[in-house]
Amino acid sequence: MKPAPRGGELLTYCTLVGLVAYAAIATDLYLPAIPYMINDLGASEAEGQLTLSIFMVGLALGQLIFGPLSDQFGRLPVVRAGTVCFIVTSVLCAIAHDMDLMWVMRGLQGIAAASGPVIARAIVRDRYEGNRAAQVMSTLSGAMAVIPMLAPSAGVLIMKFFAWPAIFVALAGFGALILLALARLPESAPAPISERLTFGSVLGAFGEMLSSRAFLGYQMAGSFSFAALFCYLSTVAYFLPDVFSIPTALFGYAFAMTVLGFMTGSLINARVVVRYGLDNTLRAGLLISLTSALAIALLSPNAAQFMPVMALLSCLFFLGVGLTAANASMGAISLFRERAGAASAVYGFTHALLASAIGALAGELYRGRLIEPALIILACALLAISGLALTRSSQTAKET
Repeated sequence: MKPAPRGGELLTYCTLVGLVAYAAIATDLYLPAIPYMINDLGASEAEGQLTLSIFMVGLALGQLIFGPLSDQFGRLPVVRAGTVCFIVTSVLCAIAHDMDLMWVMRGLQGIAAASGPVIARAIVRDRYEGNRAAQVMSTLSGAMAVIPMLAPSAGVLIMKFFAWPAIFVALAGFGALILLALARLPESAPAPISERLTFGSVLGAFGEMLSSRAFLGYQMAGSFSFAALFCYLSTVAYFLPDVFSIPTALFGYAFAMTVLGFMTGSLINARVVVRYGLDNTLRAGLLISLTSALAIALLSPNAAQFMPVMALLSCLFFLGVGLTAANASMGAISLFRERAGAASAVYGFTHALLASAIGALAGELYRGRLIEPALIILACALLAISGLALTRSSQTAKET
């Protein structure tokens, strides 16, 4: 572990939070600007929403690029390059004159934004070991969870005084602040691997990770837990009015409740993981999520009659996801210390792609009821906890 200079620990934490938050701020700050953008560019609502999907695809693919590069050339040069690209693509989004250019720029912005979370996870793995790494990652996740609560309101405030391109100028400014902070962050990567970086070597490393039962187990635990959360986010705007007769004006409160549950779980994890261990805390989080998901599914046919209970169960479910997220990611990445960047890339790519697929599936299957989203969330919770079983079987095989 390479410690930060004296007095630099707070700066390190703030910088890592900023890197992890690239994706969240680039989507949540932007949401209020979409109606104004599509009106100005003469596009449809579907074309405007497509800018979010294209960004997420870029975010998934970008992690496969920046992770292995950071193993070969160091964390800081690569994340600085990614941040510069994020700034440039944000400015180009601001001056886009049609949707075709906006789609291209949002895809490239997503690729650039991937440099933040994939390298932040690798830096945490470089600097900290085992349970301590999970503790630090939980603290970062808890702090980062504040951003989805604040960013949409900040976007509304910007739109009150400026036109929609100002949102992308603000994103460029955010990237510039991170770039300044990176100037004082110490390099954390171990000595670069001696093997020459080629497309074949990258694929070989990815194959090795995906053939590891322990890695796949942690991957399943983290990715399916997050996919369940994404299923909720993809359908909440529909089932709140359809099932609970809650007006659109109150959507923000439901979203805040979800974020609050996740943030609480993350912060609890930061307090207990060192004492009880990564795997034990992960198991507790998965069991909480599974139990609450089962209760939600059982009550969903008559959900409107149990609205306070359903709200409490939803918050409890996402508290479990908060307990799960950091432990699953650090458990997976810690298996490949010398290639933490590549491991973080594989984990992040699968994480983003699976969440997008589950969210799309939930949208397609929605029929004006809660039962379909509830069953998808329950299925995700079952698959997540089966991942832990896979990890434990791998550990048992090694012991014997």
